[in-house]
Amino acid sequence: MDIEAVVFDMDGVLVDSEPMHYASTNEVLSARGAFLEQSAYDACRGMSESAFFGLLVKKFSLDEDPERLAHERIRASLNRLASQTLLPMEGALDCLLALSIEGYRLGLASAARKLQVDLVVDKLGVRRLLGAVVSLDDVARGKPAPDLFLEAARQLDCDPARCLVVEDAVHGVEAAVRAGMAVVALPPKDDDGASHQEAGALQCLGSLAELTPEFLEAWVVASD
Repeated sequence: MDIEAVVFDMDGVLVDSEPMHYASTNEVLSARGAFLEQSAYDACRGMSESAFFGLLVKKFSLDEDPERLAHERIRASLNRLASQTLLPMEGALDCLLALSIEGYRLGLASAARKLQVDLVVDKLGVRRLLGAVVSLDDVARGKPAPDLFLEAARQLDCDPARCLVVEDAVHGVEAAVRAGMAVVALPPKDDDGASHQEAGALQCLGSLAELTPEFLEAWVVASD
């Protein structure tokens, strides 16, 4: 099977923003006397803000509307993304350039809101390389539903079966599989990727420096 398009998650895949989101999460929780451990946060990567805070409200027995807490974290994250240095993940920019030059169609599909996605894409300067930029505001359901990736495939005018997804979150891997796409995982640091492969990731990468045109060609041959 030939791969014609590669669809990237954003946070933790293209941009090293997860520490900012984790800090914003605990900024919101600390005002309620709660604290979320890093491992618990990592297990929820890829979820929409509303679903995430729905879990946290139950976990910490908070008597508040999850939507209100979600909007509070979005504001805190936007402030951090706008005011702090935003670094691409290792190999991300070289990966995008190399794949684009080789003619692969490239897209981004993120469970973040449009304001966050646009801010990151523009700060990284990669919009011209992306034929699809999809946020949670563009679809009915977030991950692990397949909507984000199917919308990216639609915008790229590509059969989902010819798309490869790159994800750091287990929920994102599940969404890609449900969309009928092949998926490779970029697990968080100190995560062996076992849960990602159990969810359907065909391979785990150490960084996007590994995702070269040569890798894709060899991977396609091996998967046939």
